[in-house]
Amino acid sequence: MQAVSKALIELEDELGAPLFSRRGRKVALTPLGKSLIAPAREAIASFDAVGRAAEAQLRGDADEEGESLRLALVTPPFAKHELVCNAFSQLISHALGIKTNLSLSLGSVALADLQAGVIDAMITVGGYSNPRCSCVVLGTVSVGVFMGKRHPLRNKRLLTFQDLGPYPVLYNEEIDSFNDTILTTCLNRGLSSRIVRVSTDEGVADFLENQDGYVLGVHLKALDIKPLALMHKIDPADAPPVPVCMVTLKGRQSDEVDRLNHFIRNEFPLMKHMFNE
Repeated sequence: MQAVSKALIELEDELGAPLFSRRGRKVALTPLGKSLIAPAREAIASFDAVGRAAEAQLRGDADEEGESLRLALVTPPFAKHELVCNAFSQLISHALGIKTNLSLSLGSVALADLQAGVIDAMITVGGYSNPRCSCVVLGTVSVGVFMGKRHPLRNKRLLTFQDLGPYPVLYNEEIDSFNDTILTTCLNRGLSSRIVRVSTDEGVADFLENQDGYVLGVHLKALDIKPLALMHKIDPADAPPVPVCMVTLKGRQSDEVDRLNHFIRNEFPLMKHMFNE
């Protein structure tokens, strides 16, 4: 702990301004400290990505003998993500004849992996704007809401922003600060719920079960998380469909990614139907 405090003091001396305001035992980030959170996370993710790229080469993950696609799905963790990712990977591998691997990832980690060449593309729910990247819309999905079994709105299947307004909505810094997530889109459309920051699985369970909170997500049966939470649809008049996007680095888009973009755009309604059954 002493070493950490010394390193922080040295960093503040180098920057010429404090990162934390200290009042007795209470410590809070200064505006400068808050402004450095995102760049620091990106720097750490980029550093870790170098190690992952080296490990991939040593394992032979690059698949030098044939075509391959390595994709990252940038979404919050959900109960059946392994099943969904495996099903998607097998579908693309079979349809295009390209060995495909889709895995779940946080946005900052996926971006660092994209820049390091560990993955070929990111798939995001919601748009992503970055001058270094190209973002192509593959299709759209409906917005859903997840709430606990005892939530006052549990018996109402189609919800409006007015219904949801009195209840708190979950915000996760690592997820909702990266791209135009579903939460970002709904807030911009007029959702007035109080935002509660939660970062742990235990916190999410308590938020749903004991605080009458809710979580925004994609309304697809494959993503249902009964009995932990009930899934409801939000009125499209309030929450319009959210785009699902393919994000690649400019100047580094391969023929395999072009074929994948074309295939998903053509088959997106069928794929959405498959995950809704």
